[in-house]
Amino acid sequence: MSVQINLRNLAIKNAKDGDWEAAIKNNLQLIEMDPENTNALNRIGLAYIQIKKLSKAKKYFKTVLKIDINNRIAQKHLEKLNNNQVITAPEFVKQYFIEEPGKTKTVQLLRLAGKQVLENICIGQTCEFKIKNRFISIESKGKYLGTLPEDLSFRLSKLIKNGNIYSCQVRSCSLKQCCVYIKEIFQSEINKGAHSFPSNDIALNPLSEADDTIILEENIPVEIVQTDNDFERTLDDVHSSADDI
Repeated sequence: MSVQINLRNLAIKNAKDGDWEAAIKNNLQLIEMDPENTNALNRIGLAYIQIKKLSKAKKYFKTVLKIDINNRIAQKHLEKLNNNQVITAPEFVKQYFIEEPGKTKTVQLLRLAGKQVLENICIGQTCEFKIKNRFISIESKGKYLGTLPEDLSFRLSKLIKNGNIYSCQVRSCSLKQCCVYIKEIFQSEINKGAHSFPSNDIALNPLSEADDTIILEENIPVEIVQTDNDFERTLDDVHSSADDI
């Protein structure tokens, strides 16, 4: 299994780097091990699109649909190909969601919104913080998505009230899970030295299934495999400079 995981991670990195020939080679090795690996088949299809071999791309998307007739990624790409629409790998996979210790964190939301909201969420969509009494509510385009864990809400609320500024974007979303990517973009003088996110927190693997799906199709809500649902320490554990906030 470890060989397959290593190959998958390498194939995802190939796609992020735009090395499509290598991506095809490594995904084909995955197919040899597991002929019904739909993610690998979809990645091959996308890679063939990038090198302008559209007939081969169609072949692989059709293979996916033989295995999983409801596979939305294959359906959407095949529909675009049949309609002669241009398909490109999302550029933001190279610039968004870059992990920076202490400054960024990918967080799984709690108290999720309903189906009608979640099914219309796109990866990369900008979100806003709404500070409540016990937690921070995450909203996008005026719609409630979910909340941050209470301990994280506690720390960020204090930091925000003292001048810190954060950006927030949807990293992955399905009807069961929604993860957001939070980045500290400004640290106020009063918060100087206080990390927004402790360095020992475990973030999503940068080569996770979420990134895989971003590469395949950023506009389709997706379910992540590995999540960052650890509880946060209080702000007092981060730095004493925030004790008097």
